[in-house]
Amino acid sequence: MRISISILCCLFNFSLFGQITVSGIIKDAKTKESIPYVNIGIMNKKKGTVSNENGGFTLEIPSELIKDTIKISSIGYESKIFISKDFITKLKENQVVELSEKATALNEVTVTNKKLKEKVLGNKTKSKMMRGGFRNAELGNELGIKIKVKKNPTHIKKFHANITSNTGEKMKFRLNLYDIKNGLPNKRITNENIIFNIDAQEGAFTLNLSDYDIVVEDDFFLTVELIKNEENKESEVFFSAGLLGNATISRLTSQAEWEKLGSIGIGFNVTAEY
Repeated sequence: MRISISILCCLFNFSLFGQITVSGIIKDAKTKESIPYVNIGIMNKKKGTVSNENGGFTLEIPSELIKDTIKISSIGYESKIFISKDFITKLKENQVVELSEKATALNEVTVTNKKLKEKVLGNKTKSKMMRGGFRNAELGNELGIKIKVKKNPTHIKKFHANITSNTGEKMKFRLNLYDIKNGLPNKRITNENIIFNIDAQEGAFTLNLSDYDIVVEDDFFLTVELIKNEENKESEVFFSAGLLGNATISRLTSQAEWEKLGSIGIGFNVTAEY
């Protein structure tokens, strides 16, 4: 099946503060269905967003970034890149932007009767004294850690975290796995959107990943990304953190630059089998 995406109904509003607000809807050009949770942002800057479940988005482009690069990316599609001013002009003249379906190589399946060993990989802290998470966060805000793989191949079966506080039960998140380049996240290695809510107000949280058939061969970054927050923006979700373990990495919004956050490690871990 070949799929393309269209961005329709775009509006352009010039603010008094030297920025352009672009609003639109991301849709599949073939099926006409909306594409939810697409990352749209100015590369390596702190201006980006995520389309909602109906494909709608709003992006503010500051005038000083008019020559910078905008990237549109979605799992299962080839990314599209524009210069900001060309992106605005193109949408004015032609509101359709197509993304080509990405060819995905199927992982080789090996059948064996060997009993697999189970191990928890990552940061296992349950501290209430140190924490990290999401408050007043922009859509596309991500944080996570590097997971060190012990054996090849390794099957990722569950994701775990410890909740210290949660007033954002309606906030929606995406779990991402990335390969590594120059010590930072590079390309997403998940082939499906792993979308979830966090209902627990405090204590252990587990997300079952068995249905996603995630197999890794090397160390990878695991992150949690905020993709929906229609409540009061002061709603928060915080996780346990600690000084020991793998340090936290973060980016403030879609397509922004990754940053290492000192020596504090967010308490994310996975149950793995190998």
